[in-house]
Amino acid sequence: MSDNKLLASVALFSELYDNNKDIYDVIAELLKAVFVLEKKWEFNASEATQYLEDVFGFHIPEAVVKTTLRNRLKRDYKVLDEKDGGYYVIDEDLKKSNPLSGQLSSAKGVQKKIVEGLVDFIEKRLHQSLADVEKQDIENEFCDYLLDNSSRQRYSDLISSYIIANKDQSDFTKNLNAIREGLVIYDGIRYSPNLADIGTWKKDITIYLDTEHLFNVAGYNGELYKNLFGEFYGLVKEVNQKKNGKISLEYFDECESEVHNIFHVCELIVDGKVRPDPSKTAIQNILNGSGTKSDIATKKAKLFSLLEKKRIFKVNRDDFYDEYQYVVEGGELIQSLKKEAEENNRQFDEEKCKNALKLFTKINALRKGENKRSFEDIGHILMTGNSVTQYLAFHPKIRENDGSIPYATDIDFITNRLWFKLNKGLSNDSKIPLSFDVVIKAQVVLASHINSSVSEKFDQLKEQYDQRKLSAEEAEYLHKELRSKSATPEEITATDIDDALSFLGNKEIESHIREKSLLEKKAYEGEKAIKELQSIKENERSALVIKKQRNIMILFWCLAILLVSIIIGLYGVVVYLLIEIQGGNKNVLAVLGVFISFFAATSPIAYSKKIIAYLMDKYRSMIASARKVAER
Repeated sequence: MSDNKLLASVALFSELYDNNKDIYDVIAELLKAVFVLEKKWEFNASEATQYLEDVFGFHIPEAVVKTTLRNRLKRDYKVLDEKDGGYYVIDEDLKKSNPLSGQLSSAKGVQKKIVEGLVDFIEKRLHQSLADVEKQDIENEFCDYLLDNSSRQRYSDLISSYIIANKDQSDFTKNLNAIREGLVIYDGIRYSPNLADIGTWKKDITIYLDTEHLFNVAGYNGELYKNLFGEFYGLVKEVNQKKNGKISLEYFDECESEVHNIFHVCELIVDGKVRPDPSKTAIQNILNGSGTKSDIATKKAKLFSLLEKKRIFKVNRDDFYDEYQYVVEGGELIQSLKKEAEENNRQFDEEKCKNALKLFTKINALRKGENKRSFEDIGHILMTGNSVTQYLAFHPKIRENDGSIPYATDIDFITNRLWFKLNKGLSNDSKIPLSFDVVIKAQVVLASHINSSVSEKFDQLKEQYDQRKLSAEEAEYLHKELRSKSATPEEITATDIDDALSFLGNKEIESHIREKSLLEKKAYEGEKAIKELQSIKENERSALVIKKQRNIMILFWCLAILLVSIIIGLYGVVVYLLIEIQGGNKNVLAVLGVFISFFAATSPIAYSKKIIAYLMDKYRSMIASARKVAER
C-alpha cells in the first residue's frame, strides 16, 4: 500500500517541481503539508524525515531533509525556529492552513480513475469479474510497473496493453508521464544524499553493456532502441567532458562470444543451413540486404569498429572467481529458481539463468561485495536489455535488499540517474528523454515479452521437430507464424493489442498446431459448403432456364398456329366470296372483299422468310433474357 501512496505523491512532486523549479523548495512545500496534516509543531530532522514517509511514502535522505529545514523553512521562509537541536513552527498562519491537501486529493482521484479503467480493461480481456483481492493485486502491480520496482509479473502484459490502447488520450498519458517524471526527481534525491553535487558527476563508474545494447549501438534492434541508446550515450559523453568523474563503457567476453555466434548464425542462414530464430530482431536486420557470407562478415567488422570508435571496449581481466565469497551462481540457487518458476507456472530457461548469474558474479567481484552504496558510488553495474537478466537482478534471492543497487538494471534507470545528476530537468530548453515516456515503456515491455515468448516457442518447435513430433509442413507453418509475431517496440500499436495478448496467452507450441488444424478444417468445410451451394444454384439456374425455354416454345407455337389459322380463315373468306360472285352476287363489296382477303392471306406467304426470321430472333432474344434472369 505504501507504493500506492507513493504513486500519487510522485505525481504531486512533478507538479510542484514544474512550478518551483527547485528541489529544496519542493521538499519544503511537502514538509509544511506534513506538519499541518499530522499536526506536528515540534520535531527534529529524523522525525520530519519519518513524517514524509508516513504521509507521502517518500524515503528522502535525512541529510536532505535537514538542509531543507535549516536553509529553506527556517532561513528563507521563516516558518520555523530552532532550539536544542530541534525545530518548532512559529508561523501561526501555517497552522491554520491546509497546504497541498487539495492537490494530493486530486492526484489520488486521477490515480483511482486510471486504476479503475485498468481493472475494467483486464476484466474485459479475461472475460470475467475479478475479486477485490485480485483488484488490489492489479493496483499494486500497476504501482510497481510505473515506479520501475519490478520486472515481469502476472499482469504486466495487460498493463502495457492498457497503456498502449489509451495512448491517444492526452490527459491519460499526461497524468502517467507526470508520475514517471516525478519518479525521476524522487529517485534522484533518494540516491543523492548531497543535492549540492547536482550538476556534476564526481565518481568513476563502469557500465557493462550486454549483447542487446551492443547491437543497439548500430541500431540492429530497431530505431527506438537505437534512439534510447543514443540518449544514454549522449549523457555519458557529457559527464566525461566535465572531467570530474568518468563513466567507462565495457562488455564481458560472454557478450562478445554471443555477438560472434549471432553473426555466425546469420552466415549459416545465408547458406540455407539453418532457420533464423524469429525472436532475434538483430538477426533479421543483419540479414536485410545481405546476400552472401561476406556481407555478414562486413557488418560484423563495422559493428566492432563502431564500438571501438565510441570507446566501448571488452573487459581485460579474468580473475573474477579468485575469491569464492563473491560467486553468485550455484546449483542450489538455480534449482530454487526453477522450482519457484514451476510453482508459478512460468517458463524457466536454465541456460539463460546460468548466463545471467555468471555476469552477476563478475559484477559482485568487481564491487568486492559492496552493494549498499549510492548509484554514483557503486563503481560497476550491468546495463541489460534482456528480460530474464533484469528479472533475476531484482529477485529477492539474488538482490540483498531493497536498499542495495542490483547487479544489473535497464537503460531507463541509468538514463534517469544521469539526467537528474546533470541537472537537466532544471533547463527549460532540455529535451525530455524517451525513457520518461510511459507509452514507450509499455511498448518496450510488451515487445520484450512477445519476443521472449517467440524464443520459447521457437525452442519448442526445434525440439519437437527433432523428436519427429512435427512434420516438415507443420514446422514450416509454425516458423512463419512465429516470424509474423516478433516485433520491435515501435511496431506495437493499439490495433495489435488483442493479437499480442492472444499470442502471449498460448504458452505451448501445440496450441498453434491445434489452431492451424482447426483453421484448416474450417477452411475445408467452408470450401465444401461453398461448392455445394454453387452446385445447388447451378441446378436451380438450369431448371429455371429449361422452364423459361419451355414456356417460350409454347408461346412460339401458339403464335405460329394462330397465324396459320388466320391465313386459312382468310382463304376461306376468299373462297366464300368467289362462290358468291359465281352465284351472281357481283356487288362492289363482294369483289373488293375477294381482293382484300386474297392479299391478306398471300402476304404472310410472300414474306414467310422474313416473318420466320423475325420470330426466330424474338425467340432467341427471349431465351437469352430468361438465362440472365435465372443467373441473377
